[in-house]
Amino acid sequence: MSPLNNRYSTLDASDSNFDSAIAVDLLPLAQLAMTSDDLANVFLPPGWNKLAIVNCAPQPYQYPGVKGFLASGRVGDDTSTSVVLALGIDWSDWMQYYLNGPIQGTLASPWASAPSGSLISFTYNAMYNAVRHSLWDSLKFLSGMKLRVTGVSLSGPLAQMAALDLRAGNQGPNQQNAPGDVESYAFSTGAIANSTFATYLKSKVPNSYSVVAGTEANKIDFFPLDGSGELDSELGELIELASPLPEFDVPWVERSADFYIKAMDGAPTPPPTQSGTVEQASGFSRQLAFQFANLCAVSYQRFQHPNAQTMNISPYSVGKSITASSVNFATIYTSVDSLTVAFRGACTWQEFADYVSNSQTKTVSIDGTNVSVHSGAANLLYGPSDANASTTFKEMLFKEIQAALGDRTNIYFTGHDLGGAVANLAALDFETSNSLSVTSVYTFGATPTGGPDLKNVMANTFNKSCFQVNRSTDPFAKLSTLLIGYASLNTQVSVTGTPANDCYPYHSIKSYSNLLDPKE
Repeated sequence: MSPLNNRYSTLDASDSNFDSAIAVDLLPLAQLAMTSDDLANVFLPPGWNKLAIVNCAPQPYQYPGVKGFLASGRVGDDTSTSVVLALGIDWSDWMQYYLNGPIQGTLASPWASAPSGSLISFTYNAMYNAVRHSLWDSLKFLSGMKLRVTGVSLSGPLAQMAALDLRAGNQGPNQQNAPGDVESYAFSTGAIANSTFATYLKSKVPNSYSVVAGTEANKIDFFPLDGSGELDSELGELIELASPLPEFDVPWVERSADFYIKAMDGAPTPPPTQSGTVEQASGFSRQLAFQFANLCAVSYQRFQHPNAQTMNISPYSVGKSITASSVNFATIYTSVDSLTVAFRGACTWQEFADYVSNSQTKTVSIDGTNVSVHSGAANLLYGPSDANASTTFKEMLFKEIQAALGDRTNIYFTGHDLGGAVANLAALDFETSNSLSVTSVYTFGATPTGGPDLKNVMANTFNKSCFQVNRSTDPFAKLSTLLIGYASLNTQVSVTGTPANDCYPYHSIKSYSNLLDPKE
């Protein structure tokens, strides 16, 4: 999939009813719905009153649980009280309960009354149908006030579907009448429908907005880029937010609620900073970890904005980038005596679905030993490097390492998010096959790599030279203990604390770099 699909269109503000002041007030509510574990005792912003809670239970191997609340208050410059339905899906819940990889399409449910040929994500269709009774039941607290629906990232499509369901003239599961005038604001939302369904939704809910940080000339948040295949259309009117690139050009910053609020001239309220600690495991180097975290950040940038490097990565120089399915997924960096390969994590919605969410284990043979590994990580490493499938990613990686190694004596593998899992797997493959002698491996907030059998092989191969660096608040770092069939690799290095301008889900490579900085 090319990252340069022409998804963006120029928006003339005079042709739209989009209100950025309303969006700034809705986004914190969407964030609360996503992040709050206890909605019964959620602390809403001043002036807001909770009316009801909506939820549905997860279905393992199918979809995560949905949670949310109905609240009344005032948004933007609107002097009248309105009601907001905020819906949320937690990132770690998605990872724990949806394991099936690529998103498949299905016909839209009958409640949508959509035209023939309307396709929507099977997963989102099932999630919405599961929460629909709870959602409609909450509307008895609406009291005739204007309704706005909101969601961010994973929950954005649910907000768009709810706006369609609650449109004037539609009826609920118990023949309840829809409230009437409804709007939806979704932020950083992936494509989950085909063009037929998307066109239909826009005609039925004209005040449904899909808000994206970036413009055609300056793409910033790559998460909501086009899907591929049949589900390639965003739902709602596309709203572009022009904003300068941050110093750390990394996805978990640029898709955060705080970044979006600032892009709309709002003032986010990040958590207060707290000093932290970095566990000093035997053989672990905080200085190397800090350098490698910054290299991972530049690897993200080599995919997103390859001509915009702003970070100082001395003593390293940027070398060749290696592609998986024709897009940059790893970059080689060299210093006087060292070569480091840094693997990035998922940037786009499609990558997140195809690779990260493809997390049922599969068996691969490494140096004659069968081990269970993360399917998405294995598919990337052993999959095609280019669209012609003439060379695998692993083969191209090995070729470029050999070309750049020279007389350098140290070879390091590092990665963040999915890139951490790929770094672990690639280092093990090269080391056990005697293709390369890997000095050590450093990963940051890595998604699960494999099962207990892989853990044992890694421990025997690298002893005390493989380090899994994890923030105590990073939910992705805890997935190996939550997912059936996985095991946490040795050696775990715990990082605590809250850096300045930290943001949910506390997974960004920027936060790892800030906390690992030896100067702090």
